[in-house]
Amino acid sequence: PVCSLLEVGDVTIMLDCGWDIEFDEALLKPLESIVNKVDLVLISHADLEHIGGIPYAVGHLGLKAPIFATLPTLKMGQMAVYDAHQNRNLETDGKFNTF
Repeated sequence: PVCSLLEVGDVTIMLDCGWDIEFDEALLKPLESIVNKVDLVLISHADLEHIGGIPYAVGHLGLKAPIFATLPTLKMGQMAVYDAHQNRNLETDGKFNTF
């Protein structure tokens, strides 16, 4: 995933927490070892590659750090993650059944 770990003094910042459209849990597995060290998360973009892994990290990996983003990034990111999840669940035969 698109994710960077910044350590500034005693503060550990996770910059973004992305995922891909396949929602492959193995991509987020490396976060298990650092999730408890993260003091805050800073989201830079509202696309799946930058914000898509946040729900999984919070719900399954126990990420408890506060998450910061601009209001537009938050709202557009919520829509992007929801849309990707819905499309993935509607997928049949390897193709999106949009229309």
